[in-house]
Order: sequence, then C-alpha cells, then structure tokens
Amino acid sequence: MILDPLSPNIENHTQDEIIEFWEKIESIANISKDKLDESHVNSSLVAYLKFATDSYKVFINTDRDLYRMSLIILESPLFEFKKEFCLSKLQSLLNIDLLEMNMKFIIVYVLLCEAKKNVHSLEIMLKFQGFTVFYNALYTQFAYLSKYGQEKKIIYKQRYKPDAANTVTPLDCLVPSLTDIDLGIIDEMKQISTVLMDLLFQVLKYCKCVIANLQIVDDFFVYFLMESIRSDIMDDMFNNAQFKLLLALNEQYMMFAKEYDIENKVYKYLINGSVSKCFSELLLLKFNRVSDPPLQIMMCKIIYLILTPRSNHVPMNFFYTNDLHVLADVLIRELQNISENEEILRNTLLRVLIPLLKNTQLSKTHYRKDDLNKLLQYLSTLDNICADNPVLHEHLVTVRLSQKCLQQIPWLEAPPTPPNENSSASSNATSRDSSIFTLGGSDNQNVLARKGHLYSNREFDVSAESLTKRKARAPPPPPPPSRKCGTPK
Repeated sequence: MILDPLSPNIENHTQDEIIEFWEKIESIANISKDKLDESHVNSSLVAYLKFATDSYKVFINTDRDLYRMSLIILESPLFEFKKEFCLSKLQSLLNIDLLEMNMKFIIVYVLLCEAKKNVHSLEIMLKFQGFTVFYNALYTQFAYLSKYGQEKKIIYKQRYKPDAANTVTPLDCLVPSLTDIDLGIIDEMKQISTVLMDLLFQVLKYCKCVIANLQIVDDFFVYFLMESIRSDIMDDMFNNAQFKLLLALNEQYMMFAKEYDIENKVYKYLINGSVSKCFSELLLLKFNRVSDPPLQIMMCKIIYLILTPRSNHVPMNFFYTNDLHVLADVLIRELQNISENEEILRNTLLRVLIPLLKNTQLSKTHYRKDDLNKLLQYLSTLDNICADNPVLHEHLVTVRLSQKCLQQIPWLEAPPTPPNENSSASSNATSRDSSIFTLGGSDNQNVLARKGHLYSNREFDVSAESLTKRKARAPPPPPPPSRKCGTPK
C-alpha cells in the first residue's frame, strides 16, 4: 500500500463533495477533440496535475483512489491522441529541482501506471531520456535519505542506548533530533523512491537497454541500495523495490559484460560482507519463498556469481553451512516441482546447482547426497521430463546439465550409460548450448518472451569510481514540506 487504506481526511467531506471532485477531475482530462493541439494539451495536462496534487491526501486517500486518478488521465483524449507529447512533458517536469514533492509523486505514479498498462510506452519514455530522468530523480532522493533517513532508522530501532559505563543515554543526545515534519519528508521521499525504483526495474527488465544507461550508475547509488536494505521485513514496498532493482541491475551487468569491459558494481558490493550482509539474508529468504519465474531466474544469476570463484572472491565460506542447506533444499524442491512449460527455469537452477555442490562446504559434507543422485539420475533421462510432449531444446539442455552435474561433482555417482537416443540427444544439446555459463543472456530472455514467461506476469502492483563524480556532492538539507514550485509552464 502506498497510502493508508483509510484517511481521516475523508470524514471531512460529504458524499456529494467526493462525487463533485471526481467529476471535476474527469472534466479537466476530457477535453474536446478540436482542442488537441499541443498548447491546449499542455495547459490541460498541467491543470490536471495541479488539481490532483492539491487533492492528494484530501480526496485521494487510498491506493484505489491513486489508481483511479491515474486511469482517468491515461484513458483520456489527451493520452489517447497525444501520448508521446504527454509522456515527454511529464518527464520534463521531473527535471525541475524544486517541484513540489506531492506533484512529483503524482507524476511518477502516473508514469508507472502507464508503463505497466502498456509496455510499449516504456520505449517512448526511453526516447526522451527516460532512464536518465528516472535515475537522476531517484539519485536525489537517495542523497537525502542517505543523510537523514539513517537518523530515523536509529531512532526507530532503539530509543535508548547504553554507553561504555553501562549507563543509559537518550538517543536524542547522540544524533540530531528530527521533528515530525522531518520524518514526514523522509516518508514522502521513500514513497517517491519506491515508485521510481519500480519504474527503473520495468525499464531494465522489459526494454532493450544500452551500455550508456549502466555507465551513469555510480558507486554511491548501488552502495546505498545494498547497504540500506533490510532482511527482517518481507512485505515492505521500499525494501522490496530495492531488492528487485539490484537484481535487475546485476542482470544487465552480466549481459553487457560479454561485450564490454564494465565493472559489475552490484557484485563489487555483494562480496563485501559488511555491506551485503542484510541483502544476502534477504536473498536466501526470497529464494525460498518467491515463486515468480522471472524473479527466480534473476536471483539464480546473482547466486551463481557468489558461488563462482574469482580472483578477489572465494565462495567456500561466503554462506554459513545452514544457509547452504537452505539453498540445496530449495534447488531440490524446485527442480522436482517445475512444470514442463518452465523448463528454462529448471535449466537455470541446474546451472546454479553445479557450483553449489562443487565450490562450497557441501563438497565436504555431502548434504542430501542420495536425494541429489536420485533427482539427477531422473532428470538425465529424456523420457522422464517430456514423455507426453515434443522434445524441445530446453529438455535436451536439462539432460545435458544433469549428466554434467553427476560427472563433475566427485562425491556424486556417475550416471549410467544412457540409451543411444538419449546420448544423441545430449550430444545435440551440447552443440547447441554453450558450456560457458552466461545465465540470462539474450537467448534466455527471447525464449522466455516467446513462451510468455517474461512478459506475462504484469498485473498492476505499484510499489510505491564514480562516472559522474556525484559521489562528492553533499546532499542539501531537505526542503520544507510547504514549499511549492512555481506554476509549470
């Protein structure tokens, strides 16, 4: 939920006043077709935003109200006939530094609604530098939250703190006091950030990004995302948006690393245990509970990075033994339960299983050896996984990877010699599927798109060495909540 389900403000208005408000906002959006020139569209769009902003938390009190407000403008003649102009105008307004926070929230919410309503609108947003606009707006919010949000976190976490002499000192004496106004500003910034993170996630996941997008992402941005994440909550929208954005950024880094020499900043902070501790804990929790295939695949990619040795990282002791048991349990469970139409996910899980059993403490403890042998033997036979359906490339890859796991993990039994037809199938799979693990290259995404996996789960769910040298900029003090920008032109 972005807003409280019921605000006391609604009690101050009669039913007639509420009806009159919704009629007024619809009349602003539904201009006549003879006034659809850019001048009239611009003035009507600005008028709509100002009226919606003034009514925010007055008549617009719930998520349902927000969604209704967004649909009114998105389904109006303004957007129907002048969508490209409207999207470019909304993005240009986000570049106004002193734009009132409520108006900024309304704008990003409308943009996110449109992005989830029509994926092709994301391409229009990118045409007008959407990635840069959303990134810059989010960066500004992070700069404020990095300085002032941590103080709120400390105050909420513990009101009193014992000192070295074991006497209790009020935290008000240890950190600058934050007024109710300050805390309200922080909450508003987190709401805007939640929607902006979701917007960037949509862009990274469903659009063809370019290397220039990743090159503007700096160390502070990724560091803040990972360092401020929490592992003790599962249903917080801001926290979940951080998690998903980190997964999407990592996916893009892995894909572009095949063609460009670019540092994976997510991996850079991931292997720093003091920064990524909470993220790693949340990753394990999500991996155990999330059943959405696209998210599962993105989590597999980041787990694979952790489990793969590199010059500056040895995975043997990254996870505790109990955590390794959880990973093994989840992989066994998912490999058994995946339906035939999710075979790409099974391929991905098998690619993670190999380094898990080979490069961690499990190589010494042999955890669930019998279960793993039984499962991999089963998946090594083509008839077991597609008995009643045509043999697809993904089925052949499953057979090949299962056999590869049995052969490359010394403490697992070698598979029996497969029948000729299976051996041939495995050979064909090998020739068609590179042995180098890229996890999530364009081929995987294209197949997912063809099968409807990557793009099908788009139900509305609004969550509400630096290359740019921004790291050196100190964030300005937060603006007072009553400050309003001038009327947008």
